Amino acid sequence: MLKKSTIAIALATMFSAGAVNAVTLDGASKGDHVRLYGEVGVGGHFETNPDYNHDEFWDTKGYVDDSFATMGVEGQRQQFTYRLELDYQRRNWLGGDGEFELAIDKMYVGYKFTEQQWIELGLTDTAFDDFDHYGDFTFNKSVETGEAGDQENTIKYQADFGELIFGASYSYDGEHKSGAAQGDIINGYVGYMSDLFSVVIGLETRGGSNGVSKYGEQEQIGFGARLKVMPELVLGVNGFIEDEDLATRKSGEVYLDYQTFRNKGLTVSAKYDLTDRWEVISSVNHEEYEGWDLIGPNYDYSKLPPEYGKERRWASLGVNYRPARDIVLSLEGRVGEAPEAAYAYARMYF
Repeated sequence: MLKKSTIAIALATMFSAGAVNAVTLDGASKGDHVRLYGEVGVGGHFETNPDYNHDEFWDTKGYVDDSFATMGVEGQRQQFTYRLELDYQRRNWLGGDGEFELAIDKMYVGYKFTEQQWIELGLTDTAFDDFDHYGDFTFNKSVETGEAGDQENTIKYQADFGELIFGASYSYDGEHKSGAAQGDIINGYVGYMSDLFSVVIGLETRGGSNGVSKYGEQEQIGFGARLKVMPELVLGVNGFIEDEDLATRKSGEVYLDYQTFRNKGLTVSAKYDLTDRWEVISSVNHEEYEGWDLIGPNYDYSKLPPEYGKERRWASLGVNYRPARDIVLSLEGRVGEAPEAAYAYARMYF
């Protein structure tokens, strides 16, 4: 967790920036602006299933709180951009402790070459992270692609030419969300966008920790697509294939004997707009991790054997209600080999 003094400085900076520019949102020159934004959400996971929870939550119990809040300020001055964002979230991942953590999620400066091309430097999300769930309409995103997410020491380039989009990023000395070293990370995406059909393909590779942590080299390809079947109905597909090297033994503080594990995931989802306030979301999902395979050569026998073997499948059905443009109430139920029975959430944006 970040030191209190660091958080205090970040909060002071954010609120002072917001106070100075709270009324004057547009600057003196064209394009200059400052925006204070955020969201507050309360909700979580119900009836987490111990048989299918080996790689999901920090604990297995009737209710795992997943409340979340974020606040940020972003702006532009001439061709230069900036963003500072703080997150307050639960450490719910496997190996966490379920406690709240306040952390700087993004802190970068950028430069816009044109309205279609720009770069960001600092702590920001890697390029593929912007589209890793593009074809997944569920409120509580289903199959995790395992891409790098937010990283420090990152340079990211993006371009938006209307129907064609591009992005690429490089992160020096990347880290897992647990803080474990992963080595340099390179990823990117290319996509086609239209009202009827859109698709994004992403690639990622990392250099590995060279024995510092269990994470070795990795290569991944992911994709997402959307198809508007009719004005009220949109179909989506999202998936990934990953080859990840993980250490299978440890000697003192050094991790050894890295083996390659093949991981796969696929989500097919649909969103139907009943009205301008009500929408129905459904999905079917498949996950397959070589590390789960009891008869595979790389199974970790220090873990309890999963009931589902090397793969699992589940489906979900949920509804989203939007009483206002910046409020969403979501309820989702899951059946099959799911890590939870239901997910409920209330989120407000500002």
